[in-house]
Amino acid sequence: MSVLAICPFCHKTINIERTPKVVCSECGSQIGFAELQKQRLFIDRRAEARELDIARTSFKNAEFLNAYEHFKKALDANKNSYSAQYFVSLCDIYLHETDKDFDVMSAVVDMIRTALTAIARNNAAVADKLLFVSAMLNETKIIITRTLTERGELFENDIAEFRKRSITDLTKLTELFKLDGELIMSFSPDVRASLMYIIDCAIKTSYKAVQTVVIGEELHAPSEDDYKKLLKLSNDFCFFAHSLDPSFDAKNYSPDFSQNNMFIDKVFDRFDKFDEANKQFAKKHVINDIAEYDSILAECEKALRFTYLNCYRSMCSRQNEQHAHLFIDGIKMVCRLLLPRVVINDKKKPELRMGKFVDIVDWCDILTRFLVDSYELSDHVAEMLHDYYEELYDIVDTYVMPDRKSVV
Repeated sequence: MSVLAICPFCHKTINIERTPKVVCSECGSQIGFAELQKQRLFIDRRAEARELDIARTSFKNAEFLNAYEHFKKALDANKNSYSAQYFVSLCDIYLHETDKDFDVMSAVVDMIRTALTAIARNNAAVADKLLFVSAMLNETKIIITRTLTERGELFENDIAEFRKRSITDLTKLTELFKLDGELIMSFSPDVRASLMYIIDCAIKTSYKAVQTVVIGEELHAPSEDDYKKLLKLSNDFCFFAHSLDPSFDAKNYSPDFSQNNMFIDKVFDRFDKFDEANKQFAKKHVINDIAEYDSILAECEKALRFTYLNCYRSMCSRQNEQHAHLFIDGIKMVCRLLLPRVVINDKKKPELRMGKFVDIVDWCDILTRFLVDSYELSDHVAEMLHDYYEELYDIVDTYVMPDRKSVV
C-alpha cells in the first residue's frame, strides 16, 4: 500500500511504497523508509483536513489565535500544505500588524514566498494552484495597500518619518515582483490584476512621499538621498507594471499639487487686492504701501520655492497639465520678485528698491530654468516675458538717470 511522504532531498510530495528503500520519483534520490519516519516526513491527509476545517471556521469568525493553532497543526500533518502554510503566516500578521515593532511588509512578502514554495513542492493540480494564488493575492493586496496608505497623520505631522517608512516598505515590496513569474502564475489575468493593483498603490505612495509639503510655516522637501531612492523605487514599479502590461503609461500619475496651488492662489489673491488698492499709483509704477507689498513678496518667495521644488523634485511628466501650470505660475511669481519697487521716500523723492543680490541671482537662475523647460508648454510664456520687460523698461526709463551724458 502506497503512502504520501516528503522527500528529504528535493522536498517534493511523493507517493511511495512501504518498502525499506524507495527512490524519489522527483529527484531520483534513494530514501530509507525508517528515516522518513524518524524525520516525520509522512503526510497525514486526514489530520490535515480535520485541522484545516476547524481552523477555517475560526478564521471566518476572526478568532485568529485559535485559527493559527489549528493551521499550525495542519502544517505539522503535512509540511507541504500550502494552504496551512499561508494561513499560519496570515494569522500571525493579523495578530501582530498593529504592534509597533512588527514589520508587516516583510511578513507579507515572506508569506507569499513561502506559500509559493509550498505550492511548488506539493504537486497540486494547476487549477487548484491558480485558484489559491488568486485568492492569496486578493487578500494580501488589501494588507499591502492598507500598510502603505494608512499613514495620513504621519504625513501631516512628520513627513520625514513618513518618507523613511515609505522607502523601507517600498524597498521590501519590490522583492514580491522579483519572484519567478511562472511560480506566482502572472500569466493569469486575475493574478496580473492583483499585482497591478499593488503596483498602482506603490507608485502613488512614492509620488506622495517625494512631494514637498508645508507643515506649520515650514516647507519640507525631500533630501537629495530620499529623492533619489523614491525616484528609483517609482521607476522600479513602473518597470514591473510594464512587464505585466505593455500598455502601462506612467504619465497617468501626478502628484497632489493642491497644497502648492492653494499657497499660490493665496499669494495671487493678495497681489490682486493690493493692485486694486494701488491703482492710482500704478501708472507711475509707485508702490504706496511698501510694508504690505514687502509682506506679500516674502510670501511670494516662499510660494516660489514651494513651486520650484515641486517642479524639479516631483515625479511628474512636464507635459502633465498640472505640472505645466506650476511652471506658468512660477514665472509669474519670479517676475514679480525681480521687478524693482518704486517708493516715495521721506524727502518726497522716488526711490528704487530691489531684493538682495544673492536672492536676485537665485531668482534669475530659477526664471531661466522655468523658461527653458516650459517655453513650448504654453503660448503665454513669451507674452508674460514681454510684459515683464516692458514694465521693467518703463521703470528704468522713468526713474534711472544716466551718470553722464553720452559722448557723441
